[in-house]
Amino acid sequence: MRKRYAAIAYLLILCLILSGCGDKLLERSYSTVTPHSAAYRETEDADTLRAENYQDLVNALLILLGEHSEDGVVRVYGDAPDKARMVENACVEVQKETAVGAYLLDYITYDGKDENGYYELTVRFGYRRTAEEQAAIVNATSTEALPDLLRTAVEEGRSAVAVRFGWFGTDRAGVMAMLSSVYDEFHPSEETEPPAEKEIETEAAERSDEPQAMPPIDGEPAIRAAELPPEPAEPEYDLSPWEVLFYPNDVRPGIIEVLLHPEKSPA
Repeated sequence: MRKRYAAIAYLLILCLILSGCGDKLLERSYSTVTPHSAAYRETEDADTLRAENYQDLVNALLILLGEHSEDGVVRVYGDAPDKARMVENACVEVQKETAVGAYLLDYITYDGKDENGYYELTVRFGYRRTAEEQAAIVNATSTEALPDLLRTAVEEGRSAVAVRFGWFGTDRAGVMAMLSSVYDEFHPSEETEPPAEKEIETEAAERSDEPQAMPPIDGEPAIRAAELPPEPAEPEYDLSPWEVLFYPNDVRPGIIEVLLHPEKSPA
């Protein structure tokens, strides 16, 4: 009986496939998810951006910077009670606290007016970098790429290199140590010659004139006649003539620029 039922079921499925219904049985639906940009362009005006909240506004300004726009218009919607103050804070954040703003901009000017249902913001950017310099920024996943990028820039004779990092994998002291290691490859330090006999005698005489520690009294510990030298500070790296700049200039910058020949660099 089981074999008979199985044969009947097989025949029914075969009939469905031959009649065209099998296509529907074999159909599979697929869906794709595309990231939605919070700051998008107005449909009636492609040159105007739209923002619903503070973060949208920051993103809109960054979109304009990414295009190296001289100016732009953003319509700010939402129910923020003081949109003028929100605009002020967003402009300051973009210029001072974002890597691209700190690297590209000298200033942002802006004005706004209340319209029917939105606040229309007009911004103008004062750049200190050209569009070519912006396009020359190298993108890297982490700071570990910096030494190789710097070696390449030196070998190619470039005057500067700017690198934007997706993830800042070390602190600033670690970055300076990386750069110092590369610097030593191209600028090896000169070996010092041993001092002459006369210089050795002079140093010995100077040491004999230094105040000595007094011997202990009644089991008391020895008292130093002169104060101990201060503890050494964090190492300072002299990479002259190279100059290292951080954007923004804080603990976790997003862009590091190394000026290899500052006198030739437009910065």
